[in-house]
Amino acid sequence: MSYELALTLRIILLVLMALSSLFLIFAILKQPGNSDGVSAISGSSNSDTFYGKNKGKRLENQLKKWTMIAGIVLAVASVLFFVITLIATA
Repeated sequence: MSYELALTLRIILLVLMALSSLFLIFAILKQPGNSDGVSAISGSSNSDTFYGKNKGKRLENQLKKWTMIAGIVLAVASVLFFVITLIATA
């Protein structure tokens, strides 16, 4: 593998890792906690309709899915970066 190709691939992978890690931070911070808070103890709820009860779950499920995808992309890009670095220095 030529030095220029290895350098280009490493730069692309570094950018991909930076973007996926920033998205991971954002997605994790946007996810709600697992506890229901005081409303679970008192039995009161703010939403009585089916749409109101499931609206939060849909967004939460999408955030979990995208968090998992971003984590996988970050892990694969990190491994590829390491392999390309090993091949380029050999």
